[in-house]
Amino acid sequence: MQNQLEKRIVEIVVTHHHDNDTTLRNLSKITGAPYSTVRRAVYRLEREGVVRVRKLQNEYLVKIRNMARAWELGYLPSVYLTYGSGHVAPIVAYRNGFYLSDEAYISLPFKIKKHEALDVVLDLEMKSREVMEDAISYMGEWPRFTALFYRTTLQPAVDIFVQWARRNGLEPGDWMPPAYGFFAFLLYVVRKLTGLEWKDAYCKALELVASYISETKAGDSPTEEFVQKILAEMEKWPCTK
Repeated sequence: MQNQLEKRIVEIVVTHHHDNDTTLRNLSKITGAPYSTVRRAVYRLEREGVVRVRKLQNEYLVKIRNMARAWELGYLPSVYLTYGSGHVAPIVAYRNGFYLSDEAYISLPFKIKKHEALDVVLDLEMKSREVMEDAISYMGEWPRFTALFYRTTLQPAVDIFVQWARRNGLEPGDWMPPAYGFFAFLLYVVRKLTGLEWKDAYCKALELVASYISETKAGDSPTEEFVQKILAEMEKWPCTK
């Protein structure tokens, strides 16, 4: 059984991912464990590839390094790989000059095999961006599409994101978090190639997505189960009517 203190430290580091308060000293205060005990536990986690320790002025900041690794070693409940993954979702902004990157988010255990469609679609997406319709831009922002296919395509930050970031004490970046996913692009392609209306194109795109996921799935994990649940929820409307 894993050390309970180490589990608690990992949970705190994940839930405070976008803050800079997970120092060794603060972790000691939050857990109630002696500083030296917390330090030993943190460095064990660092050696295992679960967290990373960074020097921040006169403090040592502890950040999550690999979500999948934390889960595989028993430090993290599976809920943090699904519904709780929002704690480490990408925010293109800064706090105290430090970039709140997406490194932890992309370490979620998506298990996928290489597929030639990946290279093809990435190339087509970049070439077709300029002619995409406004509806696709909006749909690409839906969190469920991002959860299905997280990729590194950015778009300029909009006012609502800038205002939200500043209300939360953040310095917003020039770009929105990655949101354009394969589903949005696939929906665009299906509609353009078939002439189907948005509703029918949506349902056809879901069929293709489900098939692609089936062909590229390399193993089971809570994240994979979550993707299947998202697909099922997306099929409730309008494809089941």
